[in-house]
Amino acid sequence: MFSKEVIETDNLPLDNKLGAIYSINQSSVNSYTHGFFKYPCKFIPEIPRWAIKKYVKDKDESILDPFTGSGTTLLEAAINGNNSYGIEIDEVAKLISRVKTEKYNKKEVKSIQDEFEKIISEYDNIKEYRVPEIDNLEHWFPKENIQELGKILQQINEIDNVKIKNFFKVCFVSIIKKCSYTDDSSPKPYVSSKIKKIPANPKDEFIKIYNKYYKGIEDLAKIKNFGEVEILKGGALNFELETKVNLVITSPPYINAFDYGRTMRLENLWLGLLTENELRDKKKDYVGTEKIKTYKEKEDLSILKESEILEKVYKKIVQSDEKRALIVKKFFDDMKTNYNQVKKCLNKDGHYVIVIGDSNIRQVKVKSSEILTEIAINNGFILEDKFSYIIKNPYINIPRNGIGGKINIDNVIVLRKEE
Repeated sequence: MFSKEVIETDNLPLDNKLGAIYSINQSSVNSYTHGFFKYPCKFIPEIPRWAIKKYVKDKDESILDPFTGSGTTLLEAAINGNNSYGIEIDEVAKLISRVKTEKYNKKEVKSIQDEFEKIISEYDNIKEYRVPEIDNLEHWFPKENIQELGKILQQINEIDNVKIKNFFKVCFVSIIKKCSYTDDSSPKPYVSSKIKKIPANPKDEFIKIYNKYYKGIEDLAKIKNFGEVEILKGGALNFELETKVNLVITSPPYINAFDYGRTMRLENLWLGLLTENELRDKKKDYVGTEKIKTYKEKEDLSILKESEILEKVYKKIVQSDEKRALIVKKFFDDMKTNYNQVKKCLNKDGHYVIVIGDSNIRQVKVKSSEILTEIAINNGFILEDKFSYIIKNPYINIPRNGIGGKINIDNVIVLRKEE
């Protein structure tokens, strides 16, 4: 299956082989709060853990993740005792990151247990609850599950302590898809016409998720030197960080993999974080979005001159699908913008660790890590290291319609800033 020898390992070696492919044990993928929410395409904690051990020399050093997702990098930094900054535009993802990286004291841990017992004991007595404004709501959920989910959320919203309330909100969004008609194997909300799904019981799922997540925060509470986490305003292309960092670790979206706004749609709408119209409008802000203006993207193709591989890929895809070719072009335009943003807050000789898989667009192989490397070299970075690891639990197939296939390998590139 793989052209190179695969190296089996429990932990990535600090003196890893350039260009090697690793099969990592991944025993800690759900440790502490890493298992909170089944977030699509999140990378394994072993990667930021390896990068922090290799490139961070002092507990006073801070770490940045410009595509925070569900907070894997931020949590690893905090566990190691380092402060970190995260940037994320999806509201649910921001909530998950905050909750995963909260340090709860003994009193708060006890209060969480008390609130859970109150939710369960008063569950059957709830008569009034909010129904979310979701188009075709009963297409997505059985009527009884709409009522049951509404009762749970009503009690969560009545909790006074915001920190504890947010913990239960993450428990809640973690059960939404299982309690719906949507296909559990697809990250996008999708109701299959071929497979009849029986949605899970909301109360039963809530209890199961709570027990799992409560164990996570209990374990986290035992860590003595836990770093602080700050989620910054803005997105990966337009953030401001007043301090300098020596290490940036991230995993940007896969190109054309799926629409993050659509993927997190039901969760955003149930919590009332955004409306349907706001979600539709926000789609254009995601890196890797399919929502582009073709005429506008055709005006500037200069990014093709910064990567020979990208230029060849673009010319192949444009023959069969101009829009898809321009979506690919825009992704790398955006990543160049991100490079320039990161450079502003990265110290000289600081490192930028990027994890990304290759994509297949209209049956054309897009070697994302190699293209990103070429663009980086043209924008003030040096390639210092690269290797790959096998994804043991692939969550998505990209693109759709049977022409993509699973992403089986993630590639890691380590860039060093050069003045």
